[in-house]
Amino acid sequence: MSKFRRICLAVSAAVIPASIGIGFAAPASAGCEAGPFAQYCDGPIKADGTWDRCFTSAPQSFSGQYGQVAGFIPSTGRCYPVDPNDFPPTPLGQPQYHIYP
Repeated sequence: MSKFRRICLAVSAAVIPASIGIGFAAPASAGCEAGPFAQYCDGPIKADGTWDRCFTSAPQSFSGQYGQVAGFIPSTGRCYPVDPNDFPPTPLGQPQYHIYP
């Protein structure tokens, strides 16, 4: 077997398992859900049934009188506990369930 052929075989043996692992990995957004104005991410469910939810809003621009961009509202976010026994468990417009990672 030639040296070139052995090198190709070694590279293939290293690359194929790595690509399979990457193909079956969870997506980067696992445990998160994007809404129209924000992204919501849930932590694991705790023993008492609650979980922590974090949200991040996208930065937005607003227009002036003549249609020009007058300014930007920066991205904001915060985290808070969610109790499914409360009604409603989350504010209006947010997922009413745990986002499974």
